[in-house]
Amino acid sequence: MHEKKYQNIIELNNAERYDYLIRKVADFETIYLIYEKFWQMSTSDINGIECILVFPEKNFAQEHIKLEKSKSVKKKDLYKFINWLEKDKSNKLNLAVFPNQNNEARIVNSSELKNDLLNECEQYE
Repeated sequence: MHEKKYQNIIELNNAERYDYLIRKVADFETIYLIYEKFWQMSTSDINGIECILVFPEKNFAQEHIKLEKSKSVKKKDLYKFINWLEKDKSNKLNLAVFPNQNNEARIVNSSELKNDLLNECEQYE
């Protein structure tokens, strides 16, 4: 991705980055997560809330963890991700959607993200 495009997107506010992720993930049917030690999803403390970080594209996720050698980026199929979100019946899972360099992100629960992704996917049918 061109540096100027990257900067324009990452500088969007939390709501705009959230919308960008929803559109991009629905379009390409993939989402990117941060893993630690290859098999365990990594969490971060954002505004005092433990969250799983999700990204619309690999390069944004890679840039976010560039100094953390123990972490890696994994691509996940959208529908497998949605199935995983559905297992969180209590909605206690917090997701930080597309955090920027300052670790600012919109934080949502599993059902909100799942519903927004599914609603966007319906637009593509």
